[in-house]
Amino acid sequence: MLSKKLLSWYSSNKRDLPWRLTKNPYKIWISEIMLQQTQVATVIPYYKIWMSSFPDIKALANANYDDVLKHWEGLGYYSRCKNIHTTAKSLGEDFPDTFNELIKLPGIGEYTAKTILAIAYNKQEVGVDTNLERVGFRLLGLKKKSKFNSNRVKKFLEAIQDKSKPGDFNQALMDLGSSFCQAKAVHCSLCPITSECRATLSEDPLQYPEPKKNKPIPSVNVSVCIVYHNDRLLILQRPQNKMLGGLWEFPGGKIELGESKEAAVIREIKEETNLSILSPEYIGEVKHQYSHFKVTISLFLKSVSNVKTLKIKENYVWTTIKGLDKFALPKANYKMLELLNK
Repeated sequence: MLSKKLLSWYSSNKRDLPWRLTKNPYKIWISEIMLQQTQVATVIPYYKIWMSSFPDIKALANANYDDVLKHWEGLGYYSRCKNIHTTAKSLGEDFPDTFNELIKLPGIGEYTAKTILAIAYNKQEVGVDTNLERVGFRLLGLKKKSKFNSNRVKKFLEAIQDKSKPGDFNQALMDLGSSFCQAKAVHCSLCPITSECRATLSEDPLQYPEPKKNKPIPSVNVSVCIVYHNDRLLILQRPQNKMLGGLWEFPGGKIELGESKEAAVIREIKEETNLSILSPEYIGEVKHQYSHFKVTISLFLKSVSNVKTLKIKENYVWTTIKGLDKFALPKANYKMLELLNK
């Protein structure tokens, strides 16, 4: 039977991961949110530090959000951090143990809810994410990505799930998808269930399912200025409802069509802070890529002596370079600091 072969392989080859040492639903939840679209090797140190600071729901709920955000800094997808904190504050000490309760919580979708139920509560659920779906498509020999075929895969995986070890079954498929059955590489000869896989019989298993066509990534050009006064730098907090909400950054914005880099930064500083700056020093360019677009940042530096005209709608702070360690900053801002220090 397919599931027995899979579980037998998993029992001897499962990855040693910190969240697999527990059945605590809170810890499973945090690990699953961190792991979404993020590599395991990246998540492990974040998870360990997080659990050291916020070992349970109560500790997380009582924590200041800026402190929580600092712990998430660098993982990206910052709305997830906000959802986690919001959920923790609403739950108290009891973690839900039904699908209908879990699915109502901010940031918890079908996959996360079912995975928590399977691993933490040993319930008969299969959380199907991109990796598990890919394994299912190959097992069934399905090429075309469609809602109909995705549902076929879900029903198939639910039907073959080992009823006694639903959590291990989910995690075994995860490990299989990350080792022998990756999106761009397969090792069929090493796979424990290759004899059950229809895609293996084809000349090119990587065509199951058909790879997505890569769309061109849009580019954005922005100008940013590190404004300082008496050896302190000005940072602004991004609105909570915007991308990178809650993080702190140097002021600046998009370069408009036909506008020079310097003209853009002078305009943006005026619009965001009401400070008038003239002839800012050009430092250089920083390139950074987000999930859906890439940005080229023209970095400027300017000292200001008169800050009486300063008017900022959002939260702002004048801080030393060392003091920046207390604030959660986007990765692009760290690249700017590296450029500044060259």
